[in-house]
Amino acid sequence: MIVAIIVLPIIAVVSPSDRDFVLYAFYFCGLLELIGLIFVLIHMVTLKRKTL
Repeated sequence: MIVAIIVLPIIAVVSPSDRDFVLYAFYFCGLLELIGLIFVLIHMVTLKRKTL
């Protein structure tokens, strides 16, 4: 994920024709981050319920 955030803007500067690809790649990375965050939150809630 970190590599994608570093490399994608470089690709956008080097080849402007791939700008749409870079935009969609950023959206895809953001979507993966959001899904991971939701899984972590659900996991935290279920762990708190087990301890109570």
